[in-house]
Amino acid sequence: MHTPMKLDSKQPWGVWAFVIGLNVVGVIGYFILQAKGITLQSIHAG
Repeated sequence: MHTPMKLDSKQPWGVWAFVIGLNVVGVIGYFILQAKGITLQSIHAG
């Protein structure tokens, strides 16, 4: 059983690009919402 952080040569780079891309989009989206004054707490508070 290998650690998830270790890069597996058998794994396609496209999977890593997809995961990293999703993380980047999520972080950027989070900061955009913060800049507009929209927080997850305010959405849940309704």
